[in-house]
Amino acid sequence: MASFALRAIAHDDEGFGPSRAKAREDEVKALIYAPFNASDRFGRAADWMAHVDDERSAHDRDARQGRSDERKEWGDRENVQRERANGERANEAGGRANANARTGRERNAQGERVERVQNGGLGQSGVETVFNFVADIGEDESFSLVDNASSRSGGRGRSGGRWMNAPPGGRGFGRGGRAVGDEAGRDLGVGAERERMRQARIQSRKQQQWNTWAYNRQQQQVQYSASVDIRPDWEVVETVQFPEIMKSVVTLAEPAPQDLVTHGSLSWFDKSYDRVTPKSEVTLRRRADEPTQNLTASDDPVMRKLASEGAGNVFATDSVLVTVMCAARSNYSWDIVIRKKDGKIFLDKRADGNFDQLTVSETAQEAITDDPEDINGVPQLSAESTRVNSAFCQQVLSSDREAHKLGEPIPFFGANDTDSVAYRYRRWNVDEKTQLIARCELNGVSESKGLEKGKPLLTLVKALNEFDSKITGIDWRLKIETQRGAVIANELKNNANKLAKWTAMAMLSGAEQIKLGFVSRLHPRDPNSHVVLNTQTYKTTDFAQQINLKETSMWGAFKMILETCRKFPDGTFLCVKDPSKGLLRFYKFEEKAPSMF
Repeated sequence: MASFALRAIAHDDEGFGPSRAKAREDEVKALIYAPFNASDRFGRAADWMAHVDDERSAHDRDARQGRSDERKEWGDRENVQRERANGERANEAGGRANANARTGRERNAQGERVERVQNGGLGQSGVETVFNFVADIGEDESFSLVDNASSRSGGRGRSGGRWMNAPPGGRGFGRGGRAVGDEAGRDLGVGAERERMRQARIQSRKQQQWNTWAYNRQQQQVQYSASVDIRPDWEVVETVQFPEIMKSVVTLAEPAPQDLVTHGSLSWFDKSYDRVTPKSEVTLRRRADEPTQNLTASDDPVMRKLASEGAGNVFATDSVLVTVMCAARSNYSWDIVIRKKDGKIFLDKRADGNFDQLTVSETAQEAITDDPEDINGVPQLSAESTRVNSAFCQQVLSSDREAHKLGEPIPFFGANDTDSVAYRYRRWNVDEKTQLIARCELNGVSESKGLEKGKPLLTLVKALNEFDSKITGIDWRLKIETQRGAVIANELKNNANKLAKWTAMAMLSGAEQIKLGFVSRLHPRDPNSHVVLNTQTYKTTDFAQQINLKETSMWGAFKMILETCRKFPDGTFLCVKDPSKGLLRFYKFEEKAPSMF
């Protein structure tokens, strides 16, 4: 059987590792470790047979030294030949002399570096170590440069153009302007990584801002038409900017209004609609009759009687009043008629206008088309929303229970006017020279809960309608039960002006609650069939705080418009909201038919 003999392995009684007894004889070997730098490459961790093969190691070192001398002589001859060749090429090609000379110097420098390494075998620390690199000249000579032209980008792409191939970290190619590939000089600490991430986030935000700006610029701008055709002979007598209205703030000395006259009776709200969900949706019935006509202030006999008695000097309905108070939130065009005579001012709506039409997605980020033929256009949606709101109010107010009577019957209602409506004629002392009388509307009562269970609460009932969830942004059928806050927040974004006006109407009329019904189309392409998905109840004061509607801002906007009207002489004027700007223009014009005022 073949035998296998183990080689002698050093043993050290003083500690772990090879014996140091023989190493103490030599001063160089007395060093416990060999110095090295972080960039050096380790070849071995420990030599357990250093003193056993001492003689063979010495012989190997002599052989390596001989080969190093030969390589040195060979490198010197090569350097001389390169310099001679470079000089000849420089004479032949005068235009490339500087480049060749630079190349020669670089190669000479490389030869010197190789010579230093081969001759002294010194590392970066200046001490001979076993970790030093020995250059292979043969391998270096086999390398040939194929292309020295600088690479260029192939054009500007969608992802960044000329910065497409730029490294992260901004224009400086990394921190301090160093190249990314220079790992030796690059800061790799935690702080540097955090700084690079911050710079990357800044560049990402800038790119997103650019993309958003470019996207909005490419979008087709919808140009809305004015609510009334402006004639060339109408003279502009005054203009008011929206920023001026928003800055105006007024605190009333007597915020509580005085009730002068109350007419009408109110039906009770059907509590079963508080339990309606998308799974138990209720079909919305279409009205068979026309809704009750909403008379303007100058045509209201009660208003005319109060004006003749000198009860006030400014008269308006709540719908006109809240339009003025919330003017700064509006985007669509609207207009009101201002009639001034003998120190009295009437704020009216035009008889042939669309003032009573409700708006849909007026403040949405994506503008709605103004095409009258489109079922999702502004005119069609306004008419649909008005019908839905009227039908919802009639359906959810029960007629089985005796109506809650607030006052005498409404004098201008006919026998066919059966809607649940009550009017409160209220007076506010805005300042020393302004006594405002407004007709405020209520359309329902509901039972209170808690300690005062059964007590009637004055309620304003309104309906929001969904026409297409892909346009509005949230599908009510999926979110109305689980994410009610998200649904109402989306409506506050898309219909900020309409909700603000409804809330202001509830505040002026003294309604304690607001009932909002969520009505959706049965099919997105069918504007005539609707279903009730849910009903939510809000306290008026809490909802006003939620939408950031303040009474001081409401009265400030009203007083600013009123002071503008007081500058005009007696006559008839028209206030028109510009369809594309936050601006109110006041025109002097003559009416076609004389007013009853």
